[in-house]
Amino acid sequence: MTSPAAPASAASETLITRLPPYFPTTCKQCAAPTEAFFRCFEKHAVMMHDRDTATAATSLHHCQPELRDYMTCMERQQVAKGKPWWKIW
Repeated sequence: MTSPAAPASAASETLITRLPPYFPTTCKQCAAPTEAFFRCFEKHAVMMHDRDTATAATSLHHCQPELRDYMTCMERQQVAKGKPWWKIW
């Protein structure tokens, strides 16, 4: 008999639809998650035409794991240093 998978946490189920206020900054401690998110976002955020306003927003749907990792790292660094996001590097 197999047990059902544990439900995902509410935070991981919530779709992130906006970039954080510190985007596109980074710090050396978050280089890997930042690079992974930026690579994904650049791949999916290519505008289809001059008036394309949807692609940037929908590209976040494709990069949720990378965006979560980036945000988690950046927010941990902000808390650890006790500084506002624009002063963490």
